[in-house]
Amino acid sequence: MNRSTACAEDQSYTSVGPIRLASSKLTTIPVFMVNTNYAKASVPAALLSEATVELTFFVAPIVLDQLMTLGRKTAPCTYCSLHSIGAISEEQNLQYSTLLCGLLNKHLEISPLIYMNFFEMVVQNLAWDNTMFKVFIEAYHAKK
Repeated sequence: MNRSTACAEDQSYTSVGPIRLASSKLTTIPVFMVNTNYAKASVPAALLSEATVELTFFVAPIVLDQLMTLGRKTAPCTYCSLHSIGAISEEQNLQYSTLLCGLLNKHLEISPLIYMNFFEMVVQNLAWDNTMFKVFIEAYHAKK
């Protein structure tokens, strides 16, 4: 099975949870980036393992041990961004924020020092493994 067929057929999640929204996994592909001054040695492995249960088909780079401040405080804090192809709206962003801030606070105990931005990605500006992402989206829609 080639990659575009595999991706196009992967429609198992629709509106089950905050990240599994009305679009399929293929058409949203969230990238959740976390920058924090939290020490790497203090981050429990459960953070990523639980995130992979809660989130479907996503990328989550976590950059630790950053020299940073939030609101003039040097206490543990995070600056996060969620980039997504579609699935960016006020309602969906609230769902993302609730889930993702909940995970961060549960495992890092840093609430209320979590700042999050949301960004709409343009499919024509994305590539995956030497192929423009637009090809995968078109293959997905051709199968419908």
